[in-house]
Amino acid sequence: MAVIIANIISIISCTMMVLIGLIKNKNKILGAQCVQFTLMGISHYLLGGMGGVVATVVSILRNLVFFFFKTSVPLKILFIVLSVVLSLGTVNLNPVTWLPIFATSIFTWVIDSENIIKFKWVMILTVCMWFVYDAYHLNFVSAAFDAFTVVSTGFSIWQIKKDQSGKNI
Repeated sequence: MAVIIANIISIISCTMMVLIGLIKNKNKILGAQCVQFTLMGISHYLLGGMGGVVATVVSILRNLVFFFFKTSVPLKILFIVLSVVLSLGTVNLNPVTWLPIFATSIFTWVIDSENIIKFKWVMILTVCMWFVYDAYHLNFVSAAFDAFTVVSTGFSIWQIKKDQSGKNI
C-alpha cells in the first residue's frame, strides 16, 4: 500500500516539477521547488529511501538559503558537507542509497554555472543517478519522469548546439 501512496504523491510532485519549468522568476521557482521537494521527500520516506529524504531536505534548505543569499563556494561546500554528514546515519553501504547525495552535491556545486551546456550535462548526469535510485526503490512514476527529463534535456542540448553552430556561419 505504501508503494501505491508514494507513487500517487510522486505523480503530484513530478507534475509540479514540470510546471516549475514554466516559471520565469527565480524566487518563485525556489519557493515552488520547496513544495515539490517536500512531496518528493514524503514519497521517498514511504518507500524507505532515506538517501532521497536527506537529499530533498538539504535541497529545500539550499533553496531557502539561496532565496535570500547569493550562491558562493563556502555555501555550496556547506550544503555538500551537510548532505554527506546527514546521510551517514541514514543510508547503508549500498552505493545506490548514496546516489541522491552524490546527485544533490554535484548539482549544488554547479547550480550557478554560466555555461548552459555544462549545466545541462550535469542535469543529465544527476537525473540518471536519481533514475537508478527511484527504480531501485520502486518509485516508478519518478523514474519515468527522470527518463523523460534526460531525453528532453538531451534534446535541449542538441538544439542549443545547433543554434550556436548556425550563429558561427
